[in-house]
Amino acid sequence: MPNFWRIVNAVIDKSDVLLEILDARLPYLTRNKEVEEKVGMTGKKLILVLNKADLIDQKTAEKYKKELSKEYPVVFVSSTEHHGTKMLREKILIACKKESIVVGVLGYPNTGKSSVINVLKGRKSASTSSQSGHTRGLQKIRITNRILMLDSPGVLPFTEKDETKHVLIGTTTNVKDPDVYACEIIKIYPYVIAKHYDVESYSDEYDLLEKIAEKRNMKIKGGEVDVDRAARMVIRDWQTGKIKLNSSFFHKD
Repeated sequence: MPNFWRIVNAVIDKSDVLLEILDARLPYLTRNKEVEEKVGMTGKKLILVLNKADLIDQKTAEKYKKELSKEYPVVFVSSTEHHGTKMLREKILIACKKESIVVGVLGYPNTGKSSVINVLKGRKSASTSSQSGHTRGLQKIRITNRILMLDSPGVLPFTEKDETKHVLIGTTTNVKDPDVYACEIIKIYPYVIAKHYDVESYSDEYDLLEKIAEKRNMKIKGGEVDVDRAARMVIRDWQTGKIKLNSSFFHKD
C-alpha cells in the first residue's frame, strides 16, 4: 500500500482547499488529527465532509455539527441520495476566492471519497469500489469551470492494535471472533441495532447477539443459537449501510 504521509503531503501541497471525508456515523473515529494539523500549518482551509449522512438521524447530525463546527466548516453529504452537494460547493467557493480552485480529498478507506466526488460531478468520474483502498494514485476530476478535485487512495496509518477500528469503518471484513467486534458495534448504537433486528429486550451486547440469532433462526448442531453467524451478519449490515439510525434528515438541494 502506498506510503500514507507521502500521499497526504502531495495532496496538501497541490491543493488550495482540503476536504476530509468522514463517516457520518463515526466522525471522531474517522478523523485524523495529524492530517488536520498538517493542513493547519499551511494556512489552507479544511472542510469536514460527513458522508453517509443518510444513515444518521437529524438529532445525531445536529449534535455532531455543533461540536465539529467549533473547529472547521462542516457539511453533511449523502453520496447515495445525492444530497448536500450544493452546500459543499458553496463552502468550497467561500473557502477560496481564486478563479481556479484545486480541492484535495483526503480520508480513510470506505468513507466514500470517490463517491462524494462523483456526486459533485453529477456522473461517475472517480473510480469507486466497495473494496477499501481501491483508488490508485492521484486522480484529477474537473467538477466545474472553477473547481478541480484531487482524489487520493484511502490509506491507513493504523497498527495491528486498531483491528476494531478497521472493522468499524469497513476496511476489514473477515475476522476471527466476530462476536467481539459485533459487540463493539452494538456499544455505539445499541438501541438502533436492537430496533433494526426487532429485538425488544436484552441484558447486554452479547445477549442482544443471541436474541438476534434466535430471531433469525440461526442455529448450530444441537439446537444452540449460532452467535458467530449473527455477529458476522451484524458486521456486514453495519459495513454495507443496511443499519440506519433513522430516516434521512435531508431536504433536496
